[in-house]
Amino acid sequence: MSKADSITPQYDSLIDILFAQYGDLEALLALAKRETVAVEEQDFERVLEVMKERATLGDRLEVYHRQLAEMRARLGEVFDPVLASPVAARTTAMIAAIRLQDARTRPLLLAAHDDAQQQSLRVDQARRNLGAYARGHQAALACDEQV
Repeated sequence: MSKADSITPQYDSLIDILFAQYGDLEALLALAKRETVAVEEQDFERVLEVMKERATLGDRLEVYHRQLAEMRARLGEVFDPVLASPVAARTTAMIAAIRLQDARTRPLLLAAHDDAQQQSLRVDQARRNLGAYARGHQAALACDEQV
């Protein structure tokens, strides 16, 4: 068996992994966009659903990454032309688009977090004020009842 014959099945597997990875990256980009919309609409249940889906895709993408690293180690320089392929270039562009979308979402999430924290502080202050008012008001009632 020639070297080319032994590389062809691995090369086909490599292309399959790259296409599967690209498909999952497309799905991840769509989820990142859905997440941005959900944050803008302050629909945090939907944000959590999207985050779960993204975690699942992230796990799969991690597996692809490990498989690609193993293949690169096995194939050596034969792997290099694949890195220059249109699929690899589109994969890199897709990753950049996902990062850009996440960079847009992150400040929105931080603002929502800060707003929720401020609201929580206001609720705590109102609760303390009501508690103090109720304690002060009960003492006055007790005084009136004794007279």
